[in-house]
Amino acid sequence: MVVAQKIQSSLTQYSRCEHRSWLQAQKQNPDYQANNADNSIAEKVDHALWKDSVLRSTDYGEIDVDVVDRTVYLSGYVNSRSNQRRAITAAQMIPGVLEVKSYLYSDDNLIRAVAGVLGKIEHSYGVKFFTGAQNGVVGLNGEVDSETVRNLAEKYATSVPGVRGVINSVRAAGVDVKAEDQRFLQPVIGEKIYFRDGLISIVQKVIINPSNRLVLAMIVQEQGSSFIEYGKDQSPLRLMVIPMSNIRYLTKSAGFLHIDSKEAAMIEDFEISNFITPEEDWTPPYPYCPDEVLFPIETDEIMDDEHGLLFRRSLSTTLGQIMVTLTDPDSKVI
Repeated sequence: MVVAQKIQSSLTQYSRCEHRSWLQAQKQNPDYQANNADNSIAEKVDHALWKDSVLRSTDYGEIDVDVVDRTVYLSGYVNSRSNQRRAITAAQMIPGVLEVKSYLYSDDNLIRAVAGVLGKIEHSYGVKFFTGAQNGVVGLNGEVDSETVRNLAEKYATSVPGVRGVINSVRAAGVDVKAEDQRFLQPVIGEKIYFRDGLISIVQKVIINPSNRLVLAMIVQEQGSSFIEYGKDQSPLRLMVIPMSNIRYLTKSAGFLHIDSKEAAMIEDFEISNFITPEEDWTPPYPYCPDEVLFPIETDEIMDDEHGLLFRRSLSTTLGQIMVTLTDPDSKVI
């Protein structure tokens, strides 16, 4: 059973996702007029954060700024409580700001909280874990006797509110840590993904492993078509499930794959029946919103196509893992 992160705020409190959803809906109204005062404040706060040399070299890219009725809301991650105070102070200095509300998580607080929950496992099993964090991504190190204890530590760390993802480097018998693809990759919704020969697709949703909150795969659609909501009319173009293992590198504006458009023909088509929607009380990892995330459900299959390439899919509700591998027919498929 996955330990869920509970939503901490009520509907009466500020919600970054709800605010942006509301704003997007407002912009579709032909009579919509932007709040120029709020937009101006948001630009000035962003510039003030960038002007702070400490924040610019550490956390500037991880802080989101929203302004509603001249109240500034800061969301994201900083590496320390002192940087959190720097960000708040920078925002407070902007003329016209009525109030600054911080929803920032600091890595030092997260490390302390994760160490606290792992202490229960350390006491029960006589083991020792070493933890670190960067921009909300927690790293676990140490050595235990069994994979069960290793997985338990991962779930406990994941349950701490604010943890963005867990990289589990704990050594255990029968576990090859180096063989695991635990890169922390977060494709942006709406981001362009380029195949090796230039074919472009657009990220629509992400598939997340609830056990460690890492993105397993992304659902993409070819550029040039409007994304059709699930359960409604089918899109004329393919929706594909591309695993993170096929990403060569990723930026905040674009992603680049190892595979080309010919190999894309072997990529799994999106089927809603293969996935489930997270429960309402599960909080997705920042910066995703609830309607942008799916979980995998259990299914396994191996197919061999006419090009001699092997495709393997493995989805599990227990482990929340997905692997899609394109290899030469003589190579080993794990």
